Amino acid sequence: MSVHLEQEVADFSERRLRLATAITDYADWLDRQHGIDAERTLRLADTASGLRHDKLVVAFVAEFSRGKTELINALFFADHGQRLLPSDAGRTTMCPTELSYSADEAPSLSLLPIETRRRGDSLARLKHMPIEWCRVSLDPTDPRQLQESLKKLTETKAMPAVDAIELGLWSSEDESERHQLRPDGTVEVPAWRYAMVNYPHPLLQAGLTILDTPGLNALGAEPELTLSVIPNAHAVMYLLATDTGVTRSDLEIWQKHVHRHANYHVAVLNKIDMLWDELKSDAEVQATIERQAEETARVLKLPRSRVFTVSAQKALAATIRGDGALRVRSGIEALEYLLAHQVIPARRDMLYHAVSREVNALLDESRVDLAARLKRSSDELIQLTQLSGKNRELIEQTRTKLQQEKDSYDATAEQFRITRRMVQAQGDHLLSQLSDETLGDICKAGREALEGSWTTRGLTSGIRQLSGQMVDRIQQATQLADNMLDALDQAYIRFHRVHHLPKMQVPRLDLNAYRNRLEALTRETEAFCRDPANLMLEKRFMIRRFYAGLAEEARKAFSLARVEAERWLRIALDPVMTRIREHKQYLDTRLANLQRILENMGTLHSRMAQIKDEIGRLRHDKTELARIAGQLTA
Repeated sequence: MSVHLEQEVADFSERRLRLATAITDYADWLDRQHGIDAERTLRLADTASGLRHDKLVVAFVAEFSRGKTELINALFFADHGQRLLPSDAGRTTMCPTELSYSADEAPSLSLLPIETRRRGDSLARLKHMPIEWCRVSLDPTDPRQLQESLKKLTETKAMPAVDAIELGLWSSEDESERHQLRPDGTVEVPAWRYAMVNYPHPLLQAGLTILDTPGLNALGAEPELTLSVIPNAHAVMYLLATDTGVTRSDLEIWQKHVHRHANYHVAVLNKIDMLWDELKSDAEVQATIERQAEETARVLKLPRSRVFTVSAQKALAATIRGDGALRVRSGIEALEYLLAHQVIPARRDMLYHAVSREVNALLDESRVDLAARLKRSSDELIQLTQLSGKNRELIEQTRTKLQQEKDSYDATAEQFRITRRMVQAQGDHLLSQLSDETLGDICKAGREALEGSWTTRGLTSGIRQLSGQMVDRIQQATQLADNMLDALDQAYIRFHRVHHLPKMQVPRLDLNAYRNRLEALTRETEAFCRDPANLMLEKRFMIRRFYAGLAEEARKAFSLARVEAERWLRIALDPVMTRIREHKQYLDTRLANLQRILENMGTLHSRMAQIKDEIGRLRHDKTELARIAGQLTA
């Protein structure tokens, strides 16, 4: 691992945490504003928490024996002086392996037994069920113990062929797998379904998560990897071997699981040392490697700049031995540069854009609110200054005029309460469209539609029904929200025009991302069902597993749409009601103060002193807000 790559990840982590701290400071600032922004404070707390727990996910995908694990060792763990992950000949990782770090847990290897595939629980759900996992403690100070413990990732076990067929781990119809059947009727299968390594490596501590996936069969057998895990990775390294070029299975994985789904993907042509020929000049060897890279780019339909040529094994050896020349020749530095200067900055920009979109609008509202409060206090101070030394009659006239203003405001507020009750009723109806009960009914109906036909045709019909009903509910919720917003806008405009409150604007409820996700799942299903292998084999287990993965992803999208709708309802009503009540309290306070002045003219100057102090505090708050805004935009 280059010092530069480690520094880039560390810098990104530091900036991410600094941004989270600034958001927390802003939330605290809002809390000090007389508690008028509880909803915004909650939103900011969620944003800050998301930043602190954000992970930069890099997935390594390939067919078996392409050198994924060796490349991970070379890129990230060469400073151990040995291989951290098992990648010796014949010792390959047999299950998807996730490497990350959480300070809340001791260093450990957690392994999910392969038998859990019999159940319908998703990997995401099983991750929150510790009792299902076998846990092995890791000692970061003992390289030998570490290496021996991680060899468990390569473990296999004998399983009756009928059970392996049921779990989708072996097929008697696949000629390439028939030879695996033993005389006793068993076949060898991976011992573990999934593995998680919690390890205090500097890059993992800084927020990097590495995903080492197994080959084609395992990808096909765990739909969650292709439907969720790999598409959500921030970068995918797709490995091929120089000695084989782009094989049919390589191309199949690329087209099905990487090219259409990954956010940012590159091809890595590994094992270039097999082309190093002492009987050829360096220029001839490099020309051969370049031809191979260009052909890979052509077949995968990638720009040549997105194809990297490396020797992971030589890179690891060079780093361990301190051989700078061999390390340069291995090509590993180009990949390190890609991670440091493209992948990490892209993730940083994505995070900052998301945070800016969430926080900048709130900052603008805070500035407007603060300016309005300053103006109110200044206006009151000017008015009291003008009344100083005047007779009681003039003060009484001022109080009467303010009372009329308050009466008018109270009438508008009462009208708004009627509108609010109507909107709340519509909000309840909106949430009912996205409720857990609605979700349960839709999923039950979808499952029942498939029970009689676990075929590709049945799967297509079932997912279309499931997704279609969810999309309909989301569209109905969006239409209800639009109707509510139209009613609210009219009320807000009246407060602004008649009573000069700051403009109160609520963004429209946007559930398009969740609707698009559901529609994408339908397309995923149709692609799966068009696959000739699936059409011919009609593997009931694979179809069940694929449906379970699709249904889980659909559930997530629908549930997130409900959370977004709940949040929108609070934004639409709660902060506005708070501001309306605050303005009413302001008018009541001014009336009470004028009444006290009428009763005792000597209190006029003490009230002016109070307002001056208040203006001073507001100006201090304005300075503090500007400081926080500067940190958020730095």
